[in-house]
Parts: sequence; structure tokens; C-alpha cells
Amino acid sequence: MKYITARIRPEKVFHGYDSDRKIVTDELPNQEFVEKVIKIDRILSFTENYIFIECPHNTVQTWEYEGGLADIKGRLREAGMLID
Repeated sequence: MKYITARIRPEKVFHGYDSDRKIVTDELPNQEFVEKVIKIDRILSFTENYIFIECPHNTVQTWEYEGGLADIKGRLREAGMLID
């Protein structure tokens, strides 16, 4: 198993869609950034500001992270885990 560390704070939980095909989300309370060790297999994608994480019960969470996409890409590239 491979892991990456990041300073994150939870932002939103995506639960799926309602009967009208509108996405169901919960905003998470704004918290301080904390360092977290994240299993790479849980990561769905990165954007400039957010990590999309696969979670239990068929949910997805977005976590805001410190740094930026260039930093994450560099770390993944150094670990041989990024194809440009």
C-alpha cells in the first residue's frame, strides 16, 4: 500500500443523487488544517485546491489542502506515481 501526507481540512460530502437527479451534499464545518496520511487508493482526483476522496457508504468527500497542484504532482512524479 502507498500513502501520501497532506495538510487538509474537510469541505463537503457527496452522497449521490435524489429522486430529481440533484446531487445530495453536506457542507462540513470549517476546521483547522490537520496533517493526514492518506491511502493513495482512496484518492479519486486532485484539483488546484481540493482532493476528492472515496469514503465508506458510497460517498465522496472533498478536502481542501495546503499547497497546490504543482506540489502534489511533483511529489507523485518523484515517487514514480504520475504519468504526464
